[in-house]
Amino acid sequence: MDYAQWQATRKARRTRVINLCPNALLGLASLTSLVFVSHLGRNGVLIFLLTGVLLLARRLDLTLREVREYWWVWLFPLWCILSVLWSEHPHLSLRHGIQLLVTFMVAVTLAQRLSPIVFLRILFIALATAGIASLLIGDTRADGIWIGIFDSKNYYAFTMVALTLCSFALVMDASQTKAWRLAGFGGVLMGIPQIIMAESAGAAIASLFVLAVALVIIRSHKLPPARRTQRIKWLWTLAIAGVLVALALSDMIMNFVFEVTGKDPSLTGRTDLWMVAIDQIARSPFLGSGYSAFWVEGNAIAESIWAEFHIGSKSGFNFHNLYLSNAVEIGLIGVLLQLSLLAPAFVLCSRWLLHASGAPAMFCFMALCFVLVLSLVEVPVFFEFHALSVMTLASLVYGLRAARELPQLRPARRTPQTKRTATI
Repeated sequence: MDYAQWQATRKARRTRVINLCPNALLGLASLTSLVFVSHLGRNGVLIFLLTGVLLLARRLDLTLREVREYWWVWLFPLWCILSVLWSEHPHLSLRHGIQLLVTFMVAVTLAQRLSPIVFLRILFIALATAGIASLLIGDTRADGIWIGIFDSKNYYAFTMVALTLCSFALVMDASQTKAWRLAGFGGVLMGIPQIIMAESAGAAIASLFVLAVALVIIRSHKLPPARRTQRIKWLWTLAIAGVLVALALSDMIMNFVFEVTGKDPSLTGRTDLWMVAIDQIARSPFLGSGYSAFWVEGNAIAESIWAEFHIGSKSGFNFHNLYLSNAVEIGLIGVLLQLSLLAPAFVLCSRWLLHASGAPAMFCFMALCFVLVLSLVEVPVFFEFHALSVMTLASLVYGLRAARELPQLRPARRTPQTKRTATI
C-alpha cells in the first residue's frame, strides 16, 4: 500500500456517516413539542400538529392501513366526539374530541413507524431536555413549590417520573452502548431529585412501586423458564395477599401515610371530590355530561368546587380519579372504552417484559404500571396534546407488535390432525 492509499484509508476511517431518518426527526420534534407544550403554549401545539401531519402524509398508504388495523383504538376518541349529541357544551366536546382523535392517530403512527428503541431514545432526549430546562429556567408556584417549566406540580412530577423510568430502562439494558447507559444514569440522577422538588406524593409513591416491581421481574430473567414462571406466580400471590392485608389494616396504613406525606384524612379533599363525582355520575350514568363539558365556567357545581379549593384560574382541575372523572364526562360506556385500551396494554407489556429484558419492554411495562397505579388518585391520561397519553398509546402498540413479532409470545397454533382411514 503506497502513501496515497494509506492516507485515503485513514481518512475513510475517520469519516463517520450519520444517517438521519425523517421519521425519527419528525418523532423527536413531535415528542419534544408535547413535553414542552406547557412552556411553549400554542406554538408547542402547532409544532406537534405540523410534525404529526407530515408524519401521516409521508406514507398515506401506511396511514390508511393503520386506520383499518387499529380501528378499535379510535372508538374511545370517537365516543368523545359523539358526546356532542348530548353534551351541555357541544362546541367544546367537538373541538376537544377532534384534537384527542388527532393525538391518538399521531401516537399510533409514531409507534408504527419507529422501532421501539428509537422511540425510547428520542423520548429520552425530549424528557432530558425538559429536565435540564426546568433546572435552568424553571420557576416556582405561588405557594413556593418548584414546578420547572410546567404549569402544574403534578404534570412536572409526571414528566420527571417518565424521565426516571426511561433512564432506568436504558441503564438496566446491558445491550445498550456505554454512551446510552451513561446518559440513562445521568437521567436518573436528574429525574429523582425533581420528583421530590415537585412535592407530588402520589407520583413519588407510584414510581417507587413501579421500579420495585420492574426490578423483581428483571431479576427473574436469569432463571430458567419454569422457575421464572413460578416466581412470577409467587409475586402475584404476594401482591394479592398484600392488598388483602392492606385492606384489613387500612386505618393504620392511612394514618401512617398522612403523617409521612402531610396529607389530611380526606387526601387533600379528594374524598369530598369523589362524593361529588359519584353524585354527578348517578344523574347520567351511561352517557355523562359530555366530553370536556363539566369543568366549564358557568357550571354551578364546577364553580363551587373551584371556589372551595381556591382555584382562581378555573383550569387544570379534575376529580383526582381517572375512572370517576371520565364517568362524569363520558359515562360508564366511555370508561369501558378507556379500559379496553389500558387493560390490553398492561397485559401485553407484562408478557413482553417477561420474555424480553430490553429497555423498550422495561419502559413500556413501567409506564403502564405507573399510569394504572396513579389512576386511583389522579387523572394521568387521556388528553389531547399530552405526552404521557402518547407514551401510553405507544406502549399499547409496541406491546401488540411484540406479540406479533416475538415467537415466544405468539399463541401456539394447533396442527390439524390427519384423518385416519380404516383399512379393510
